Amino acid sequence: MHLKPLLLLLACGSPLVLSQGGRPAPEEVRVLSVSDAGVLTVTGDRKVRLQGLALQEVGRKRPRPVLLSALRGLRKQGPFQLQIDPHETGDFATLRRPAGGKSINEELLEEGLAWFSTRSSQVTGQAALIRACQQAKLAGKGLWKTTLRVTGHPPVQRGAVLGLYYKEPRLDYHRQVDRVAASGAEWLTLLVTNLVDKVDSSEVEFDKARTAVPERFLETADYARKKGLRLALLPIVLIRHAGDDDWRGTLAPKDVGKFWLSYNRFLMHWADLARQARVELFYVGSELCSLERSQEAWERIIANARGRFGGWLTYSVNWDHYEVPRFWPLLDQVGMTAYFELTEDKDASFEELVQAWKRVRKDLAKAAKDLDRPLVLTELGYPSQNGANTAPWNYYLAKEDIDLQEQADCFRAFAKVMATAPFLRGAYIFDFFEEGGPKDHTYAVWNKPAWKVVQDFLTTFRR
Repeated sequence: MHLKPLLLLLACGSPLVLSQGGRPAPEEVRVLSVSDAGVLTVTGDRKVRLQGLALQEVGRKRPRPVLLSALRGLRKQGPFQLQIDPHETGDFATLRRPAGGKSINEELLEEGLAWFSTRSSQVTGQAALIRACQQAKLAGKGLWKTTLRVTGHPPVQRGAVLGLYYKEPRLDYHRQVDRVAASGAEWLTLLVTNLVDKVDSSEVEFDKARTAVPERFLETADYARKKGLRLALLPIVLIRHAGDDDWRGTLAPKDVGKFWLSYNRFLMHWADLARQARVELFYVGSELCSLERSQEAWERIIANARGRFGGWLTYSVNWDHYEVPRFWPLLDQVGMTAYFELTEDKDASFEELVQAWKRVRKDLAKAAKDLDRPLVLTELGYPSQNGANTAPWNYYLAKEDIDLQEQADCFRAFAKVMATAPFLRGAYIFDFFEEGGPKDHTYAVWNKPAWKVVQDFLTTFRR
């Protein structure tokens, strides 16, 4: 049985022919002009953008000159077959030569003239676009020629976390980076914060008072590399006006589609900066428990990150939620925060802490086996407060009741049990932002008994 094509009217009044399967039939067009933003005007004065290509990036208001030149060169070629994909929204299209074969979209990606980017994971021909981008990456062509690219599995990571928390962009982080270098760490995770207004907001924002400006991030990364540190970048989402039980693990955006487009924009902003800073490991998210079952969204976001970043990719899952995400096979390692509640006793002995970590080790061994991926603890920290072992994630637990020894004992118990765990590929000590010292109640270890424990672990683990 043959169905006649259906005719629909585009907003501009031009007819759009739908084939039997409901997908628009290819149209024969010529490229009439290309704007400075990379938008093509084709036959019928229709304006389209090529699906799968990231035309702009951080710090650029227009595509790179070499890409614009290639797009404008299409005016002298053609005619082409234009395919609008119903899975995509807006004016995105595939442009193909009449004789068949690769699309123009693929050709541009294969030459490394553009980064890969898509807003839908179901676009027709997307696998070919991803394959073309990966070929350019492996061959070091075009944009990938000067991009840091990694191969194989991530190495062992002896690391530290530095939150870029200063409210004043002019302040630098040199003192903190110097302490990281002195700790014996070889890796530094730079943590940057971005905001949603409320738990049900659909827009991820760059907050002038709380989001590190690109210039400060790049300068800090450059200083850290000069100190001999390898870099990871962890962008996280915080809630500006949070209720008592709200945190990023409970996000419930009103408009889910809008949220994921916004999340993708914010993440690609940082992926571009990570590439510029020669970061080796990039996090596509952290502790977004309520959103981890959105498999299609994560597949698209991970593909977009691989399409513009040449390093390793990971995700930082909450310590009690590792079995929920189904996108681990798309990443290079499993990242997990390590705020395990060790005991219910604020005055637990060192031996009790050791026994608690032995139970944790058994659970983590199973997780590493089940997920079949290298396992790295992305945040390992204890505030220097009485009872910190009972809820390491709670930095408001007992701010007025400082307990430097409990903090040190928790780290010491971890090191005694986990240093020999064969499945553990690394750990990052959280956090090196605060000043530390004997009167400090935060996670900082500088100038506290925990400093020597952490230093010993970082300088000996897997040597």
